Amino acid sequence: MPWVTRIKMLFFKMPLTLIYDFVFLILFVIFFPYLVFKRKWHRGFAMRWGVFPQDIPTTLKQGKNIWVHAVSVGEVLAMRGLIRALKERFPGYQVIMSTVTKAGYKVAASQLQEEASTILYAPLDLSWIVNRYIKLIRPHIYIVAETEIWPNLFMALKRQGVPIILVNGRISDKAFKGYSRWRYFLRRILNCVDHFCVQSQGDAQRIIHLGVDCSRVEAVGNLKFDNLPLKTEFGLRDFGFNGHELLWIAGSTHSGEEEIVLKVFKSLLFEFPNVRLVIAPRHVERTDEVVGLIKGFDLPAVRLSELHSATQKPRSVVVVDTVGHLRSLYGLSKIVFVGKSLTVQGGHNIIEPAFFANAIVVGPHMQNFRDVMGIFLQHQAIIQVENANQLSVQIRRLLRHPQEITRLGQSAREVIQKYQGATEKTLKVIEELITV
Repeated sequence: MPWVTRIKMLFFKMPLTLIYDFVFLILFVIFFPYLVFKRKWHRGFAMRWGVFPQDIPTTLKQGKNIWVHAVSVGEVLAMRGLIRALKERFPGYQVIMSTVTKAGYKVAASQLQEEASTILYAPLDLSWIVNRYIKLIRPHIYIVAETEIWPNLFMALKRQGVPIILVNGRISDKAFKGYSRWRYFLRRILNCVDHFCVQSQGDAQRIIHLGVDCSRVEAVGNLKFDNLPLKTEFGLRDFGFNGHELLWIAGSTHSGEEEIVLKVFKSLLFEFPNVRLVIAPRHVERTDEVVGLIKGFDLPAVRLSELHSATQKPRSVVVVDTVGHLRSLYGLSKIVFVGKSLTVQGGHNIIEPAFFANAIVVGPHMQNFRDVMGIFLQHQAIIQVENANQLSVQIRRLLRHPQEITRLGQSAREVIQKYQGATEKTLKVIEELITV
């Protein structure tokens, strides 16, 4: 028998836990320099290895625990409404929140301090670490947001008899192609999950295609339609404006998009002197880069963290250099361009600006939000452009026809109202699982 065949046979006879430990450790070693270079290595990584501050084990022992996991800022914010509902529906339980990124941890700590008894960094997916987490948390249920798949954690929870529910699930086109290649292995992991509450029928069909029984998959809608702020935290005068300006926000922008937006903004100033621009880069660590771009266009740049009530110059561009404030800022704007859609593929959340009745413009690349995007296009509640020139044309058209801004905004808000209700459907599934 050829030695390659023997190695393959030996590999497939190995326990899955051992295989995943081996693969995870190799990947960690490979990506460690990247983590350091990108400054993603932080003090919280000690916790990810199972080393906790002394007060955390004490808190975990104080009650029955619901473990909720959300990888980063977007998922944390999407889960906020569900977590609050969990506290109301299950008052005898503690919510233990875990996240992966430093930004996600910061947002969870600031915005869920009343709802979550403890906020943790999630364990690295190594068998001995996830077993330590489970032993400490003793969860009555594990709730994971969107499509975070952790093989060792899922298998360990299953062995301990802890129900797992994946909520607000979605599978992008890119992720589905990758998952399909590993369908044989992935099927065993996905079948550790007791129930999938996904955003759309398309997401449900993809989960089923990957080997999950259809009885455990349910399309309940998008939690982001429910989890929306009741009001904005700011007023125009907080920016030093007189209250009569028309605010255009470029939200969650990526490299290349800020330059396009700035070119459009500068070309508008003579015809529309009351227009003001706010740029919110998706990654706040790019703030200095964006400020430099603005100055390169001979425009004044003001950071959100440094704003005060002094009157701002008409040409000033505000840069959002804080985390968790963008959704409230949408309450002040009339026009929003949502990034990662013009020069980068994927798209970002359009639900939050829609809630505040903004006229929303996006680029051609909205693959990660295809179902939500389809709903908005169906109701003529959004403008999609193909390139920078079209963006300029559409922004100018909106400014020349204020009634179109109003119509688009009202249509977007009506879409939100029509498609709310995913939180209650998800809660019913959780209630069935947690009482088992």
